[in-house]
Amino acid sequence: MISNSDVPQVYVNTYIDKVENFLLVYNPISEKGIVVLNKEAAFLLQLIDGKRKIEDILLIAKQLDPKIEIAQLISIFDDFVSSEIAYVGILKNKEKLFSKKPTHLGVWLHITNQCNLRCTYCYVYKTSDSMNENLANEALKKIIADAKKHSFKKITVKFSGGECLLKLPQVLDLVHFGRELAKDAKIDIEFVVLTNGVLLTEKIASTLKQENVRVAVSLDGLERYHDSQRIFANGLGSFKFVEKGIENLLKAKVPFNVSVTITSKNVENIPDLTKYLLKRNIPFAFNFYRENPHVKEELEGDDKKLVESLKEAYQLIYDNPPRYSLINGLLDRVSFKRPHCWACGMGHNYIVVRQDGKMVSCQMTLEKSIGSIDDEDLVKTMLKGSFIKPKKLTVDDKTPCKTCQWKYICSGGCPLLTFNQRGKYNISSPYCAVYKALIPEVLRIEAKRLIKYGYPNSNEIKTDLPSSLPL
Repeated sequence: MISNSDVPQVYVNTYIDKVENFLLVYNPISEKGIVVLNKEAAFLLQLIDGKRKIEDILLIAKQLDPKIEIAQLISIFDDFVSSEIAYVGILKNKEKLFSKKPTHLGVWLHITNQCNLRCTYCYVYKTSDSMNENLANEALKKIIADAKKHSFKKITVKFSGGECLLKLPQVLDLVHFGRELAKDAKIDIEFVVLTNGVLLTEKIASTLKQENVRVAVSLDGLERYHDSQRIFANGLGSFKFVEKGIENLLKAKVPFNVSVTITSKNVENIPDLTKYLLKRNIPFAFNFYRENPHVKEELEGDDKKLVESLKEAYQLIYDNPPRYSLINGLLDRVSFKRPHCWACGMGHNYIVVRQDGKMVSCQMTLEKSIGSIDDEDLVKTMLKGSFIKPKKLTVDDKTPCKTCQWKYICSGGCPLLTFNQRGKYNISSPYCAVYKALIPEVLRIEAKRLIKYGYPNSNEIKTDLPSSLPL
């Protein structure tokens, strides 16, 4: 507990903004997340100047209300410290935060190259190749064994393609096999199907619900906007099939979210799509298109249009926030889960296995093998397989990022995108200006949600002080 002679200080780079009658406070080097202060607590936080002692702040507060006691103030400042929006004494060691070994392993199983669509921006060269049963079982077996060896506590397996629902019986067999292996290894495991949504019949949706498999469905816009880039081989659009698939998931109560890829073709429809998804209470995530060798048209958009469209979509969410949080899906490669030095798990806690058993660093580099499931230790193969040079490069090593308030939130964005567009890894993302413009907007959305619904574990700091204290 702090004392009345302590001098509280606010963390450097803390973001503060007013949201309705509350104060949003976010410390980018904290794992605590957003903190919302009512106006009395906000008034006290704003009295922190790095020089005043608690007892000095008490004297100022007493000028507005003589009934305020030191014990009340100390309790509130203890809440500030425990929520990591203020500190006394020695500053928190951020190196300790970043030295934590990851305990959650992401796995991308590229089950098949086959697909019933020919999306205009797809990075997969379509063939009839698929992962055979023995190879798939062996991959999952080795991944779980090596994950246990390296002390991972949880594994999320994503089935992808192509269209992995074309191989649904095999996917379900792997789910059953993987659960048994994980149970024996005492590791938590979850499974996600990544699908274009076309094959999501009532029967398949019911099966996925029964098997407790989560789903991520690609939906890039309403009607013609979706149909402009997610098409069948004959050129016809897939929107009406995907919409029906989503209806079947909702009916079967399958846990799912919608994944939206934003390109120059659909950027103007993002607000309308957002309204559509909010109305149906469907969680969603926005992703930015990434260039790849298989795309024959220009799909990268204008940053100004992107920011304008997303701001319009964000306003819709802010005005009517859902009960669930969208904060980690509203801005491509930006995560508020915890401060991080790398934009993704590539080379750290992310394994990608192709249909032929070869391993790659990232699903966007399927043609560049770094090893195979025959390797002695798949986690070691993953750790050695980072394509970033130098391999230990972090956001702190990117010259333009060093002084940025948001560097541990975006971590410089997708490294592959940065290299492909700018020829270097040690510089900021091509989307840097977009991130800076929109990160505060995303924080405001989450604050509004918390104000509306409250905190599940009470991260909102309220006081019983008189309401006469101003914000």
